[in-house]
Amino acid sequence: MPALARRLRYLFATPAGNLLTVTAWEALIVAFLSTFSAPLRALLGIPPADLPEALRVGRIIMVYHSLSVPFVAAVAYLTLDLVPAPAELARSVRRIITPGYMLTSIGALGFAYFGRNWLLHGIFLLGLSLVFYAGVLLAAGLWPGRERLSSPDYAGWGNISLERLAFFVTAAALLISAVIGAGAGSFFGNGFRAVLAEDIVRQEHNLGELAVIAHLHIMLALIDVAILLLIVRRFDLKGRLHKIAMPLTIAGTVVLSIGAWSVMLWEGIAHKVIYVGSTLLLFAALLMTIAGIGAVIRAHSAARGWRRPTAGQRLRALLADPLHFGPFFQMIWLQPVMVFPGLYTAVKLDEIYRAWPFEAERRILVGHWHILATLSATIMLLLVADRLRLAGRLRQWVGWGTIIGSDLAFAAGVFYEYLPPAADRSWVTPLLDVGLGVALLALAAFMVSRLIDLFRPQGQWAEELSER
Repeated sequence: MPALARRLRYLFATPAGNLLTVTAWEALIVAFLSTFSAPLRALLGIPPADLPEALRVGRIIMVYHSLSVPFVAAVAYLTLDLVPAPAELARSVRRIITPGYMLTSIGALGFAYFGRNWLLHGIFLLGLSLVFYAGVLLAAGLWPGRERLSSPDYAGWGNISLERLAFFVTAAALLISAVIGAGAGSFFGNGFRAVLAEDIVRQEHNLGELAVIAHLHIMLALIDVAILLLIVRRFDLKGRLHKIAMPLTIAGTVVLSIGAWSVMLWEGIAHKVIYVGSTLLLFAALLMTIAGIGAVIRAHSAARGWRRPTAGQRLRALLADPLHFGPFFQMIWLQPVMVFPGLYTAVKLDEIYRAWPFEAERRILVGHWHILATLSATIMLLLVADRLRLAGRLRQWVGWGTIIGSDLAFAAGVFYEYLPPAADRSWVTPLLDVGLGVALLALAAFMVSRLIDLFRPQGQWAEELSER
């Protein structure tokens, strides 16, 4: 029993254990949901589920929340691990958000797949409430006044760190955006029916539908801003590019959030505001990617004793560690598989895509959203694996498997989205399956390695526990 108690203390009371637990939680949910996937059902000869439309929509919404809320918890854990906050407040956030995301997933999946018992729906709402409260505490812990500017090499405003201010603004915007989603959800069954944004894209929208659209778009965008800031903090990016990027990040976050929220009131103008905010954030991400690639090359060149590395040595240094190279490459790969196709769709929407059948436009919308969400997940996996000090060949296998597998799937996904409605897509599906399969095998290898370590009496987990 003492051995079990020590392992539970590691999993639930240490930063590394919290990250491992939430990653395992997400992996288990993905494994559970895969049993309902169309490819697996086709392989096993099981006919697709025939659900009434309202039940189908409600199930999808619950699935989204069962995955996204633990993901937000992982972002919070990594934020507390990298950004100084009062120790007691940080412990409170971890103690509240952990049962919060677990109850959310259990309630959501239980309600969606096991009988729609309303007690399970209540558990889902309880979990969401706990996570929101933890978010309020986290925002308080990120207050800019808690950390003074440590060096003139970082972006600052007087003694205030603009990087920390960006963390605080992002956390506050996430809380407001969550309230918008909760407001829409509070009217479900009372004059408002659950909807998927991609199903109503060609219809007039009421206030509840606009709130749903605003909520889902801004939440994912703000989570990506938080991931960008985690990358900046993890790799200790600084200098001239940092001083330009941080004000752009703050301004872009504010403008983008206001634009998304105002969709409920001024839908036409709101999209123009969103474009401005998105442009500012994309430029900030570009600057931090340039700075990050330079930092990775310098760090790995110095480790090899290369004072003035040649072009070939710089490339070798950049590719030496996929967990360091990966987050920046994924931000680059995001442009051809999500950003540029999205911009082209917006420009040619009425001329081309609104002339296509509805299902073709819907396919683009769904694919666009899923590529962004999944690519964000790959970056978080790389950051978590790095934080858990994955080493040796497994570090290479997990890193490159995640990058190569997911990026192959993303590229195939773009072709699947944008091929004309009557085009043959049969050649794309195998590429999607192979890419996703390789990425999932990388995730499985990572989780199995951590499970094996957990069974060792003096594994890495014991070292992490002793450092607590």
